[in-house]
Amino acid sequence: MRLRRVNRRTDEEIHRDVELALSYLEEIVGPTLSRAEVARLLGISHTALDRWVDKGDIPALVTPSGRREIPLSQVVDLLERLEERADEGPLALSRIIRDRRRDAAAISEDEFLPPRRQRPRTHRVPELHALAYHRLVARRLDDQLVSDARKRLQRWKQSGRIDSRWADAWERVLAMPLPRIARAISSDSERGRALRQTSPFAGALNEHERQRVARAVEERATR
Repeated sequence: MRLRRVNRRTDEEIHRDVELALSYLEEIVGPTLSRAEVARLLGISHTALDRWVDKGDIPALVTPSGRREIPLSQVVDLLERLEERADEGPLALSRIIRDRRRDAAAISEDEFLPPRRQRPRTHRVPELHALAYHRLVARRLDDQLVSDARKRLQRWKQSGRIDSRWADAWERVLAMPLPRIARAISSDSERGRALRQTSPFAGALNEHERQRVARAVEERATR
């Protein structure tokens, strides 16, 4: 968390060094944390954490070993929000989750769904979901989100999880100024659809925002 704060304020040369340190630490920790560790870090009981996971307020992934664990990026985000609201005491986490539910519910579909057309639907559901997700990401794109995407892309390249051609394409996109990145990831074009199939912006939205997009897409697809 301290390195992330420094990373937002440093010049480009130091920024690269801090990103290397962050990537190294994230490789040591791994992409997920155990529920017991997350409960300890958040200062809540294991039961309370599981309750929020079951409600969909905190995301969980099933690891290859079959255990439910929490994505590291989501834990760090919650810890940063808790630090910002430390003066609220033990109720801070409940209020953060409550506020996220409220804010996600208030997001208008116009912010992320393409306009309705009079002709039959031209998007398949997965394509529409990817487009809607990235349109919402594009509206709140900042240096930190782009930095996180670059680090994720580098990890994918090192582990062979992405074809080199698409890795190169994404590196070119992520090197552009923020407004151009936003246009590229939210373009309703053949190129945009192809890019989004290998997008490093996974995890850019919090769980409530992701669910808001998913519900809206499902409703649009069934109307």
